[in-house]
Amino acid sequence: MRKATQGHRYRHGDVDVLALENGASVRVAVLEPGNPWLGRSYQARAEWLEPLPMVYFHGETAGGEASNA
Repeated sequence: MRKATQGHRYRHGDVDVLALENGASVRVAVLEPGNPWLGRSYQARAEWLEPLPMVYFHGETAGGEASNA
């Protein structure tokens, strides 16, 4: 059984979301480009969520690569 992790970004269909809790069925909030606040939230199953790479300080990702953003 797949589980989502709180604070991690995922793709759900055509929108990016942020997991608000850990588990197999979690509350997620929509991440809207250019908007610093979280959008609407809803319940989603972890198997519906595709993990997105986490971007850290200076654009570094978990693999150690830096973006040019």
